[in-house]
Amino acid sequence: MAERGASGSGSSGDSLDKSITLPPDEIFRNLENAKRFAIDIGGSLTKLAYYSTVQHKVARVRSFDYSGKDAEQDHEPPYEISVQEEVTARLHFVKFENTYIEACLDFIKDHLVNTETKVIQATGGGAYKFKDLIEEKLRLRVDKEDVMTCLIKGCNFVLKNIPHEAFVYQKDSDPEFKFQTNHPNIFPYLLVNIGSGVSIVKVETEDRFEWIGGSSIGGGTFWGLGALLTKTKKFDELLHLASKGQHANVDMLVQDVYGGAHQTLGLSGNLIASSFGKSATADREFSKEDMAKSLLHMISNDIGQLACLYAKLHCLDRVYFGGFFIRGHPVTMRTITYSINFFSKGEVQALFLRHEGYLGAIGAFLKGAEQDSESRCW
Repeated sequence: MAERGASGSGSSGDSLDKSITLPPDEIFRNLENAKRFAIDIGGSLTKLAYYSTVQHKVARVRSFDYSGKDAEQDHEPPYEISVQEEVTARLHFVKFENTYIEACLDFIKDHLVNTETKVIQATGGGAYKFKDLIEEKLRLRVDKEDVMTCLIKGCNFVLKNIPHEAFVYQKDSDPEFKFQTNHPNIFPYLLVNIGSGVSIVKVETEDRFEWIGGSSIGGGTFWGLGALLTKTKKFDELLHLASKGQHANVDMLVQDVYGGAHQTLGLSGNLIASSFGKSATADREFSKEDMAKSLLHMISNDIGQLACLYAKLHCLDRVYFGGFFIRGHPVTMRTITYSINFFSKGEVQALFLRHEGYLGAIGAFLKGAEQDSESRCW
């Protein structure tokens, strides 16, 4: 489970960090102190956000100014240290495959002992599909929230409030990523959310956004075709296979089509001319690693080009990528970045998010918090 503070502050300039990954998973940490839950159920994965309180000790230093006093008082200590107990709020995140949703709901129910609410905010298609199951298992009323509203609300929140949230991928740099400076003026931008499929949303203000396109070729495609090609059923195992593969063994490259003449066309010989193009004519078996790598390139290139075309069509120069397809995988980020740079001639920038897969869950959580605040006002 990855956890982050419920709010953050901007940084003063471009900065580098040691890691783009969230803290390591610690399943359902501080669940006994949970105050509010929100859930985002997609086609393949369920993402959970919950708020809890954490008690810890804080050292406070109080300094004294003895200037102007008698010299014999010089022995007085210049400061005083005290230790105080503090309770802070944290927002925690968990993801699991929909296949295990019943077992996960049972676990949450068994440990859900201190909630202040009897309602759970739910978004995503599964908020409808699993509504009765959630209410039965958790004995909580499900409030279904609009998918796009939660997605954009979550994205706006992390871009404005969490330092070192968005970053660009820079191949062959050290490190290979550079964080974007937090800034209140984040609009307009394009959000490409890669879940089982792909949704593309133009965001103009906090409350004005428009779904402008999408594709059925997304994370579910990689997972499904990857399983058929390699007999590997786990998404992360497919990514691991891809990291060890050589796509040129499977893909037909420009140099395979044109030979040395590709230089006269101004094209790199290593560009992919046809994904899986060699598999139709080669009289041999291909490794799982090579097929997974080719598949990952094919889908990432397609998404990158599609995102670039929509960005250019709507005069946008920043594209943020959300969803759980990327997962900080270097091959995916490198391919998407290259695709956008190539087709936009460097005019459109690809940016990735550390909380990429939790945008909808964060948005649903914030919707619930707003409703609580409004009810208290009455």
